Amino acid sequence: MDAATKQKILKQCYSKRFDEKYSRKHQYQDKATDVRNFVKLTPADIVDLLDTPTAAARSQARGLLQLMQGRPWLPSAAPHEGGTGDQRGVDTNLHITLKVGDKSYHLRCKELPVLHVIQITG
Repeated sequence: MDAATKQKILKQCYSKRFDEKYSRKHQYQDKATDVRNFVKLTPADIVDLLDTPTAAARSQARGLLQLMQGRPWLPSAAPHEGGTGDQRGVDTNLHITLKVGDKSYHLRCKELPVLHVIQITG
């Protein structure tokens, strides 16, 4: 993605509201380090994650990035582990929830070797 497109997407983000809503305790921790440090994912980090997803999530990510260029968006849930589970069991992958316009999108992520998006549902 070129820098102008990234800036256009970032201008649509209401990041101040996100920063006020989530404290450090809610932020992603990288398990790959010996000591887990809190790492805050900024809106720019989230755009970068969407720009470099796995092959399986690539078309979904491109479509979501296009939507984010023209609509207000907000990370509505910081990276968090999956819920209590369903018929398939508990999903231990990290999830990020974005609100783009009036619709929410769930980014399913893997942590290793680095945090990356593997699936997007809406």
